[in-house]
Amino acid sequence: MDAIVAQSVTKTYRVGVGRARIREMLPPPIDVGVRRLFPAWWLRNTFDALDGVSISIPAGSAVGLVGHNGAGKTTFLKIVAGVTSPSRGSVHVSGRIAALIDALVGFHPELTGRENTYLLGAMHGFSRRTMAARIDQILDFAEIEALVDTPLKRFSAGMAARLGFAALTALDVELLLVDEVLAVGDASFQRKCVEWLQGYRERGGTLVFVSHNLSLVRNMTERAVWLDHGRVVGDGPSGTILTRYVGAMERRRDAGPRGLGRHEIRTAMVADGRNRWGAGGAWVDEVHVEDPAGNGSALEMDLTYDAPALDAAVFCVGFVDEAGNDVGTAASQPMAIPGDHGAVRCVIKPLPLRTGVYFPVVAILSPDGRVRDRWKLDRAVVVQRDGDLTLDLGPIEIPADWSTGS
Repeated sequence: MDAIVAQSVTKTYRVGVGRARIREMLPPPIDVGVRRLFPAWWLRNTFDALDGVSISIPAGSAVGLVGHNGAGKTTFLKIVAGVTSPSRGSVHVSGRIAALIDALVGFHPELTGRENTYLLGAMHGFSRRTMAARIDQILDFAEIEALVDTPLKRFSAGMAARLGFAALTALDVELLLVDEVLAVGDASFQRKCVEWLQGYRERGGTLVFVSHNLSLVRNMTERAVWLDHGRVVGDGPSGTILTRYVGAMERRRDAGPRGLGRHEIRTAMVADGRNRWGAGGAWVDEVHVEDPAGNGSALEMDLTYDAPALDAAVFCVGFVDEAGNDVGTAASQPMAIPGDHGAVRCVIKPLPLRTGVYFPVVAILSPDGRVRDRWKLDRAVVVQRDGDLTLDLGPIEIPADWSTGS
């Protein structure tokens, strides 16, 4: 049985004000007739946040929605949750539903944390007595007992997110919609939320999850739906769709400024502060990365550089995860620089990274350890290892020989 069935869902929004208000005030079915008589006028200054989206989500499954900002992910969740209605098409939902689309949706800033839990429960059909019996469970999860009788307007965004998510954990729902709110809380609370969501899935709940943390989407879901400018452009196993999505985002970023030379692009990157810094005197010009083919395969990277101020240099290739944490670095011995320009190749075999999405960092150092150029690439490396079930042990695999001691 399907928990969600969306058929040809389109959501149209209007840009600006003025005459658009006339169209907004027309009641049905008059608006339908006016739309048919004057289609060009009706569609003037509009855009489709969703454009003919059809998705079926079986009960008990976990589905991730990915896409760029403005792709339509949050709009889709709002339509499923009943916060807004589709302009065209239909959505059918089976079972009790709860949504955490924004940390403050359903909350009133003048009410206390306790009163807001009662309000949120009432919005989902739970009585005040029922929520009062569960308030200790909510406060224990949120870890904000000292502030429960403080008006919500004095809460930080992270504290409000704690309260909102904790309140949802106390509701008996078959379908849960979560939109990026985990990014608001601290690392400890995020881990607690992820563990609860994993338990929710194991209990048979249906989860629709939106996040720009692709590693989290990969771990939390078995299926991903990729939205691009309001349309479904990919739907399938999470690993497959995320690999395609990362590649598309890379090509979009790599388009870069048009009509600029190498040095102008470098100047623009420095001005933007875009993932690059260093003392100068040596620069990485281009980086070519070959994706690893599979388990145990090598990662090959070719770098071209300018180093007019150095006779020798240390070249580094490292990786950071999606949260910006350094995973590790491979560094060369000091290498002679034969001229102002040159190229080096780095081969990492076997690649020690476990399943996930990583961003390469290349650097040139002078032999005394001074960083001349450090560049975190937008181009991502997607590692998909068959049978890799040990993600909780960290992002890298450490080779070792084991014995029983006999």
